[in-house]
Order: sequence, then C-alpha cells, then structure tokens
Amino acid sequence: MKTDLYSRMFSHIEDLIPGLSDVSAPGAAFYAPPKTPADLALFCSVSSCDGDTLELELAKDEVMDGSEQRTQWMKFRLDRRARTARLIACETRSGRESIQYETIYPQPRCLPLNCFAVNWLGILLNLQFVFRAIVPAASFN
Repeated sequence: MKTDLYSRMFSHIEDLIPGLSDVSAPGAAFYAPPKTPADLALFCSVSSCDGDTLELELAKDEVMDGSEQRTQWMKFRLDRRARTARLIACETRSGRESIQYETIYPQPRCLPLNCFAVNWLGILLNLQFVFRAIVPAASFN
C-alpha cells in the first residue's frame, strides 16, 4: 500500500464514500448528515467522470444571512486506477484557491493545500462521517 500524500487522500475519500467505486458517470450525489444539530452537514457530488478519472466536489452547509446554504469547500480529481487524489480547488479564509497541475510554472500553494485537504479528510474520518448516496451511483451505469 502506497503511503504518499495523494494515495492517503484517495484512501480517505474512499473510506468516507463507500459507494465511490460504483460511479461511472457524473451526477452521483452523496450526503453525510450532521452528528448533532450544531454540526456540519456535508454534501458530495461527482461533477465529471472519464473512465478511471473523476472530479468530486465536496460542499458544506453554512448559515449566511440567517439561512442555511451549501457552499463549495473542496474539489478533487481522483485517479481510481492509480488510487490517487489531488485537490484542484478549495475555499479558504482568504478566498477561493485553485491549483493548475497542467502548467510549467511552479505552484507554491500546491503542497500546503493538499496537506490541508488530507488533514481535513482525516478529521472527518475520525469524527465518523460517512457519505450515503442520495442520487445512487449505480443508476448512472
């Protein structure tokens, strides 16, 4: 078993979303309910799927102007054949950040943001969040 950052990230996502291996088309959606009324509710959807590569968007609920709204939190590109995942965008306190992997220019925020993502996924696992399908992945086969 590989233990590098990107393999750990894939493993965490796979543990959080048990139905992920069944996804073969975009549109599958998953939900992790809050543990307590004051806790986070998490949402996940597959935005694109091309063979063994898929993009997964993770959103959280936030109260804005007195109403609960979903806000995109992290977006990943997963390679199921290589069993790796990379963060491609996230929302941080400083705003929306994205990482371009297909560039010749250095990306100084790449490693810190991917560490941020793998640590958050680990926290969600430790808090026993598990996503359940709300739009079944199998219906897209």
